[in-house]
Parts: sequence; structure tokens; C-alpha cells
Amino acid sequence: MNNIQIGSNEAGQRCDKFLRKLLKDVPLSAIYKAFRKGDIRVNGKKIKEQYVLEEGDTIEIRYIKTSGEKKKFERIENNLKITYEDENILMVEKWPNLLVHSDTKNGEPTLTDYALSYLYDKGDYEPEKEVTFTPAPCNRLDRNTSGVVIFGKNFKYLKALNEAIRERSIEKYYMALVQGRIKDGTYTGYILKNEDANISKVYRTEVPNSKEIAMEVKTIQSCGTFSLIEINLLTGRSHQLRAHLSELGNPIVGDSKYGDKKLNSFFVNRYGLDYQFLYAYKVIFKSNSEELEYMKNKTIAESLPPVLKKIKNDVFKF
Repeated sequence: MNNIQIGSNEAGQRCDKFLRKLLKDVPLSAIYKAFRKGDIRVNGKKIKEQYVLEEGDTIEIRYIKTSGEKKKFERIENNLKITYEDENILMVEKWPNLLVHSDTKNGEPTLTDYALSYLYDKGDYEPEKEVTFTPAPCNRLDRNTSGVVIFGKNFKYLKALNEAIRERSIEKYYMALVQGRIKDGTYTGYILKNEDANISKVYRTEVPNSKEIAMEVKTIQSCGTFSLIEINLLTGRSHQLRAHLSELGNPIVGDSKYGDKKLNSFFVNRYGLDYQFLYAYKVIFKSNSEELEYMKNKTIAESLPPVLKKIKNDVFKF
């Protein structure tokens, strides 16, 4: 029999969901069978799988065999640029050619690995004391898109942040350098991703298996040939902004997948820009949730990195 004490980072979630994370090597059928037989108890009492855990609860697990091996935390050297931090939220700058998170274990460090090591170094993440919880990102950026990524440092606020993003009460703004001029306004469409080729296509009207997308565009500067625009991301689909702007005839400078290859070569040779000029630079908190009340109407912004700033200044210097 295993006894597990529930702390603040385990409280507030259904018992079955918690156990699915804890007992990763145990078949789901075995977990739910244990619920039915009363082999999973909380505070000595038989419970249903939908029971919501409370801090201080003790879970008893009987007759379920598990390896019980907890993966050792591997710290890595990090030099994160911190955009904002408090006891619940961490916002950091992601650089190009870096994944936010990866489900494959190929040994390549991700932004999440760097963030966890940062929190570990300052004592805000103690993996040996956690049962299942790990601080995690709430938004993702493509590998070659840079900018601000939000992390929840504890379970309560990770859940609140994810809900706020899902409800669009956290607004995410991007800055992009695109070809040509584009009218200010709201743009909608339907996106369909080819998973095998890892490329998306945007349609004006709905097609089978497509998903609706939307963005608001505002021009910051334009010289005719290029425009620096601000984009309010209204839906968060993979490659959405890149594919949508390309479909509109305004591909992002430096985008190797959806952009102008000849033009991209110029920016690679001149500036070393081998990634798209797309930067997640600003977040505005509009959430009415109790947890995020202290962040309401706050704007957190990050300045463009030096190479993007130089390109902007050179393009619009006349």
C-alpha cells in the first residue's frame, strides 16, 4: 500500500487525473478498476474517481504495482532573460531555434528545461518535494519564433493562466515585419495543417477538418515595400500567423516555410536572419478570475532583440 500526502500543487484536481499522472506505467483500466473495488481511498474512505483533492488529503493506493521510480531532475546552465516574475507567474524571453516544450526525448534542451533550472537555482522549484507537479508553459511559440512565454509556477496559477488564455482574457500581441502594405482590421479564415509535412494552409472558406482562425492587425510603420505590424492573436493555431499573412500576400520576412526565399536570402546574408521576424512582445491581462485579479489591466512588454531592432531601423530609416 502507498500513502500519498496531497499538497497545494496537487489540490484542486480530480483524483483520477492526478493518479493518471502519478501512475504513468499503470494501465488506465487498472486504475479505474481500483476505484471500483475500493482499493483507492482518501482519508480512509472509498471515493469516486471524480473526487476533487484537497490540501492535506491522504490517498491510499492498494494492490497496484508501479515502478515508483521518480526521474532525477537534471539541471542545465541557463541565462534566461526574465520579462516578469512574481511568486505565481514567470515570463521569459524565448530565442529562435528553440522549442518551448518537447514530447520527444532527443536530448535537446527546451525553454521549459531552462526555466525549470532557473526556478530550481533560486529555490522556487524543488522537484524532490513534488508528487506530480512541474511548472509549465501556458503558451507556445514555433521553434523559430521568438518572444515572451508565460509559465505557471504552481498548480493553482498554471490552471488559472491556462483558463484565461482559453477564454481570451489574456491578450497576446506580436510584432512582425511583412512584405508590402496590409490594411488595419480583423482577419479571419480557416487553417488546415498537414502533420506529415508540418505545413499549414489557410482558406477563405471552411474546408473539411479545418479550424477557424482570427487575428487583428494594426500597422506601426510602412514604407510600401515593407510594413511593421502589430498582431493581436485571437486564436492560437500552429503556424497560424505565418500561414495567414502569407495567404494574404504579406509573408513575414525571414520565414523559410511561408515566405519569399529570394528576399529571405538577402536578410540572411545582410543580417544573419535565418528565422522569421515575428516577435511575441506584449501580454495584456484582462482576466476577471479571482486568482488573476492582481494582474488585471497590467501590460507586460519586451523590447525587440538587437538584430530585429537593427533591421527595423534600417528598413525605415528614410
